Amino acid sequence: MIIVHVNDRLGTKAAIPCLASDSIKNFKIMVAARIGREPHEIMLRRQGMRPFKDMLTLADYEISNGVQLDLEVDTGD
Repeated sequence: MIIVHVNDRLGTKAAIPCLASDSIKNFKIMVAARIGREPHEIMLRRQGMRPFKDMLTLADYEISNGVQLDLEVDTGD
């Protein structure tokens, strides 16, 4: 079990417990449940990197305990 910190840079921060083997898609579902958004509206990335692809796992992106990810919300505008 690892804890990944998600920050939208607008004041919303969340610590999400998960497994390194969780897919990005499943992780987005966990984040969405915590922040009150739909999973398809969420885009995750590390600072300076491209957005994460849903079919890869957290381990594929070398996400470990305590890592902070940036969250962007796509409102469709």
